[in-house]
Amino acid sequence: MSQYQAGDLIQKRCMKCFHDEAKVMKVERREFKEKSAVILWCQCPECGMNDDELIPQDEVVDK
Repeated sequence: MSQYQAGDLIQKRCMKCFHDEAKVMKVERREFKEKSAVILWCQCPECGMNDDELIPQDEVVDK
């Protein structure tokens, strides 16, 4: 299972300029009652728009 780190490029479409990649700025791990999740704070390298992505821990796959 892959671990995301700040500085990684991920496949995520920007809602502003529709660029296909985003740079991970910050990774937060969250524990809920029954599941764990990862929140990726991302930024588009083309236009600079900030966004986030909530990923359940069991769906994290190899990059």
